[in-house]
This record gives sequence, C-alpha cells and structure tokens, in this order.
Amino acid sequence: MIKVLFQSLRLAFALVCVGVGLILVGQWLGVVPDSRLIELDGRKRQSEAIAVNTATMIRGQSWPALEASLTAIVERDPSLVSVGIRTKRGYLRLQTSQHGDNWKLAKSGDSVTADWPVGLDTMRVPITVNQQDWGQVEMCYQALSGPGLASLLNHPLMRLVGFFCFAGMGAYTFLAARIFGLFDRTQVVPDRVRQALDTLAEGLLVLNEKGEIRVANKAFCETTKMDEQQLLDLRASKLPWVGGQQRPHSEYPWARALAELKPQSEELLRFQLADGTQRILSTNSAPIISPDGSNRGTLATFRDVTNVEKQRVEMERMLTVLQSSRDEIRLKNKELEVLATQDSLTGCLNRRAFFERLAHYWNAAEKNRWPLTCIMIDNDFFKNVNDTYGHHAGDELLRAVSKMLREMHDQKDLVCRYGGEEFCVILPGRDARQGERQAEQIRTRIEAIRLPEFPDLRTTASLGVSDLSHQPADPQDLINQADRCLYVAKRQGRNRVIVYLPQFSAMDIDESKVSRTAEVEAEETVSVPFQAVMALVSALAFRDAETAEHSRRVADLAVTAAQGLLDQRQTYLLEIAALLHDIGKIGVPDNVLLKPGKLTPEEWQLMSKHDRIGVEIVAGTFNCETLSEIIRTHHAFFGGRGKDSSLPTGQEIPIGARLLTVCDSYDAIVSDRPYRKGRSHQEAVDELRRCSGSQFDPEIVEHFIAAIEHKQQAGETTRLSVPKHTALQLGLQIERLAEALDERDADSLHALASRVAQVARHSGVDSIADAASRLEHDAASDDSDWMHLLATTVELLDLCRSTQNVFLAGQSEPLLVE
Repeated sequence: MIKVLFQSLRLAFALVCVGVGLILVGQWLGVVPDSRLIELDGRKRQSEAIAVNTATMIRGQSWPALEASLTAIVERDPSLVSVGIRTKRGYLRLQTSQHGDNWKLAKSGDSVTADWPVGLDTMRVPITVNQQDWGQVEMCYQALSGPGLASLLNHPLMRLVGFFCFAGMGAYTFLAARIFGLFDRTQVVPDRVRQALDTLAEGLLVLNEKGEIRVANKAFCETTKMDEQQLLDLRASKLPWVGGQQRPHSEYPWARALAELKPQSEELLRFQLADGTQRILSTNSAPIISPDGSNRGTLATFRDVTNVEKQRVEMERMLTVLQSSRDEIRLKNKELEVLATQDSLTGCLNRRAFFERLAHYWNAAEKNRWPLTCIMIDNDFFKNVNDTYGHHAGDELLRAVSKMLREMHDQKDLVCRYGGEEFCVILPGRDARQGERQAEQIRTRIEAIRLPEFPDLRTTASLGVSDLSHQPADPQDLINQADRCLYVAKRQGRNRVIVYLPQFSAMDIDESKVSRTAEVEAEETVSVPFQAVMALVSALAFRDAETAEHSRRVADLAVTAAQGLLDQRQTYLLEIAALLHDIGKIGVPDNVLLKPGKLTPEEWQLMSKHDRIGVEIVAGTFNCETLSEIIRTHHAFFGGRGKDSSLPTGQEIPIGARLLTVCDSYDAIVSDRPYRKGRSHQEAVDELRRCSGSQFDPEIVEHFIAAIEHKQQAGETTRLSVPKHTALQLGLQIERLAEALDERDADSLHALASRVAQVARHSGVDSIADAASRLEHDAASDDSDWMHLLATTVELLDLCRSTQNVFLAGQSEPLLVE
C-alpha cells in the first residue's frame, strides 16, 4: 500500500508541475488575467471621478462639503489611504488622514513606517477650473506589491500557483491511487483476470502482506457460502476454521508461505459453515513476488476434499477392520494350530502332532547318531480317582501332571498325552541313563502333587524308559519298548521307574491289564456278571412274568433317566439294580404273589419281606456293595418319615436309589393291575410332583419327567427279532463297553465294537452291526473326537440293552429297537 501511495504522489507531483508551468505560460501570454492591472485601472477611474467631483466643488467654493466627501470616500475604500488637494503653487489646500506626511513618505521611497507596514502607491490627477490649470488631486493607495518575500507570496499569481499545487497534489494523488486500485478494492485484479479466476474449480484467495483478503473467486465463495464483500479486507486466518481460536496466524499455510518465501502444499483445513456443517479443504499457498524481488502477498488455493476425506476415513476404517480381521484370522489360525496339535484337556501335544515331530527327531538321530530317549508315564489307579472323587478330579489331576511335565521340559523336548492317563516324553540328545534320572524326578513330582479342591487325593505314577541303544525298528517300536517297561513297573508294585532290558521283548503282555485300563481294586468296582443277572431275571420271569416285565420296563426308564446324571458304568449298575429290585419276590408264596385281587394286611406283611430278601440275594450273589445299597435304599423317603426309619434321607440316599424309586413308582402308576386300570402319563407326572420333596427328590423328578417326555417325542419304534443266545452275548458287552467309555480307552472300545459287530452281523441284527462298525472305525482313528465316540457308544449301548427284553419270555420274541 505504501508503495502504491508513493507512486501516486510521484505521479501527482509531475502533474502539478506541468499545471504550474501551464499557468505561468498562460500568465506570460496574457491568457491569465492580471489582477494588479485590473486594480490599477479601477484606481485610475476612481481618481478621475474624485478629480471631477473636486473641480466641481472648487468652482462652487464648497470646501467643507468637499472635505466631507473626500473623508467619506477614504473611509469607504480600505485601499485608499489618504486624499489631498494641492494648488498649482504647491500649497496643500485640503487633506484627509495626514495626507501630507503620507505623500512625503511615498515620494522619499521609504514605504515602510510604523503606521503603514505596507508600501504606498501614489496617484495624482490635474484639476482644471474654468479651463485653467488650478492644481491637482493627490491620492495615496496601499501598494499593490510590497518589497520582500511577503509581497511575493501575496501576489495573486503566487496564490494561484500555491493553491493549484496544494489542491493538485491532493486531487492528483487520489486520482492516481484510484487508478492503481488503492481505494477501489474491486480493481486490484483486472476484470479479465477475475473472470479467468472465477472459471477455476478450486477456491482462490489473493492476500496482501497482512494476510487480508484482496480477491476471492467464485468457487471459494460457493464453497464457504460467503459473499465476496464479506470476505474482502478480512484476515484469512479469522475465517471460521475449526480450531482456529487456538491456532495463531503464523501457523496457517499462507502465513508460512509469506514468512518462508516458499510454497506450502496440501495442508488440510476444516471450514465450518454457518449451518454447522464442516468442509475439508486442501490448501496450497505460494508467495507473490514482484519483479523487484519484494513480497506483494500470498496466493492461496482451496480444494474441497470433503467427500474424498470421508472416503479416505471410511477406507482407513475398512482397512482397520480388515487388519483386525486379518489379526483375528491369524489368531484363529494359531488357535486352530493349537487345537490341531494339542490335547484340549492338558495342553500337551496330541498323538498326531507328537508322531510328526518324533519322526523328525528320529531321522535326525539316525543320521547324526544322536541319542534319543522315550519315557512313558502312567498314573496309578487313575480309575479309582474318577470313581472316588469324580471325573472332575480326574481331569484336574491330568492337568496338574501335564503342567508339571511341560514346566520340566523345554521346547525341544516333546510332551504328549498318549492316551487316557498316559503321557509320553521324548528327550532328544539324552540316553537311557539321563532319561532314568529325568523319569525319577518326574515320579517324585507326581507323587508330590496336591489338588486344593481335593486335599485327600494322593497319586503315584509308573514310568518306563527306553532309548535307541536297543535298536528299535521305528518310533512306534521305541514307544512300545517304554510301554513294556510300564507293564513291568506295574507288576512290580507301581510307583517306580523301569529302564528297558532286552528280555522284556519276550514277555507276554495282556493288553487288558496294562495301565491304560486302570486296575480295579475298590469293592465298589467289582464286576457284575451279566450271565448271573440274566439267570435271576429268567427265574423271576418263571415265577412272576408280570413282575419281570415291570422290572424290565423300570430298567429301561432308569437308563433313559440316567442320561446326563450318571456315567456309563454307573448307568449299568443302575440298570442291573432296576432289573433286580423286585428279585426278592422269588421268596414270596405263590398264593400271595399271584393273587388276582387286593391283598389282605397279613398278605401285605408277607409281601413287604421281599425287599429284604432281594437285598440278601443280590449281596450274596454279586458282592457289590454299590448295587446292594441301591436296592436296599430305593424305598427310602427323600423327606424322611418313611416306613423304615433306618433308611437314609435327602442327599444321603444314593443317586441311583433316588432315580430307581421314581422310575419304579412311575411304572406302577401307568401299568394295569388286577385290581385297577393303569393311569395316564400326565396323571403319573402329577402324582410324582405331588409327592416331590416328601417321597421323591424334586430335582430327580423334574429330570425324569423331562427325559421321559423327550423320549416320547422321539417317535415310534421299529420291531426286530433276536435269539436269546445273541441277546446274552450282546448283554455281556454292555458292562465292558460302559467301562471302556468311562476310561476313554479307545483301544478297548475298538476291540469290543469289533466283537459286537461280528455277533450282530452273524445274527442278522444289522442296526446293531452298523452302529458297532461305526464305533470300530471311529475308535481306530488317531483324530477321533471323544464327544463323537461318546455319542456312538451310547447309541450302541442303547441298542444292546434293548435286546434284553427277550429274557422275559420263554422263547424268541420281537425286540423294540429305537
């Protein structure tokens, strides 16, 4: 702005000089009137008039009137100083205002006195009276031009020149500034340039050195929804930028471009519109440099990238989601890898991953002649842990053992859950002697394991050690050598470490007695011979077929209700208890047992003895306390107040007995009796619920009802036919299948399923044969899922149990297979 003003002043000075020159030339040529000449001419005419008037007054000798007239003229004309009438002889006949003195001063040339600070001009006009020269009229005027600078400055021409210079400088400067655009903001940029700028798609601002807006093109106005007149002279940094209150002017890109004299590119700013919405603008700024190198301002462009930024943000969000998904997939892949290589219960390697890595170690050991040792570990009496403390305790014990093994061995060692309660450890680079020391440490630590939830639980382990010194044929042979050592350790009393010797290869090992099928020593786990059970059932059927059929129905109900409450071994014992719960009726006289009508009180007293008789028969035949206890207590009342006060109450009643009494009561309600008609299922359910809490366990009642109704909704059954000898052979496998399933012994399941399939196929029972074949195939697979094995085994058990109805008749009869 200062430069524009300076240029305007220079142009105005030149124009004023030209104007002054023209005035002087015009004065010299006479074009410009001379006020002094005009004034002098007026004085001449005034003098002539005074002379004529004086001559007339003299003729009439009117001296007083003449004096008054002259005095009045002097007073009215400020330029007229004095007037005097002088005779031809020089006598001053009449004067005004000390004319004589003034005339002398004017004649002497001393025009500056105390009274008259300016000079005097004199003028005289002759007076003719009666055509004779009488004298003259003398007049003293103020000088038209005095001596010195003051007189010069007071000259009209000089005043004209001074006024022209002063007014011309102002007028010409303003005009030049307008021409240069200093005052007209719309003329900073020519119209043709403005039109070109308005055609740009990007917003554009031209800023001066202070960052004030001088030009805003059409695109910027449309983007910001602001009028150009609102923008002009406004600092660009004062526009409603988001966060602009906390941002100093120097941090904006146009201010940095001006300060650093270099362009600033692609900086994003957020502009808030009047309606509250925001636009994202990409800003480019460049300094405007004049030809002389001076800074003239800044040119800033603004590109609306709101949609692009939204798409970028959305894309970044999608990329973040994809990254998260990729990380999640990577994590899931790691989890799948863990699931594919680790045992879900213990976290140790599963058999497939174990054998894959063992093959690598085996090849490396053979190639480099490195030592390689295998340790087989089996928890002693593990089945007793499950039976005594429950499967939860068994799982916790396996987790504790596996955790200890993984902590003892580093990453290069292999720790595998080989099967059930067995673990296998591979020690690369160590021989049998080192392996024996390691195994002894493992044995000691297993013996020291304590579970907080089961403080009384104690456990030991038997360990077998083998290495490559005995030249095993392959990795499996190495494991088999260590497995034989396990058998020797168990035969020698368990809880010890045995190192493989060559003579162990000649030993005859019964696979059913090795550690993976836990040894049964507790009285509660004594096997119940199926042949004896069927013999007693057949004897009962011979005496009272109706009671035998009732017992079979109760057994079926008990097996159905036991699902979800008991394991397969316990379910098998419950089924036997249901079959034999009325076996004491064998000792009741026929006239009472087979009486078609209601019994008398004396007959009821005889009939009540059958419970005690049955307990004695079962206890004497099977020597299984668990079975005997179920039959003895199945008439106990859950809430007490039963007929026999010696029986337990509440949760002290074995769960098998609580299930059996509900099943027995339900079948008694829905079955026809000689003295009454059987009642409906709903009536039986209502009766059970009515007695719930007093006679029956409420939880068992609701579980029983749900299980029975679920079975009823499963659909109709299909009739098959099976001989008694086939039913007996299948029945013999029920307990073994249940036990193998509880022990998670895939090898035993495989062997038993193969045997059942052969029996069923030979007898033409295809449904059982097919189920057994599926179990046989699944149990042989290394990747077998125990949940799938459990479902297949339970299905086979149900089919085998359903064949036992044949023993209630004297010959083969149709069999209901669900």
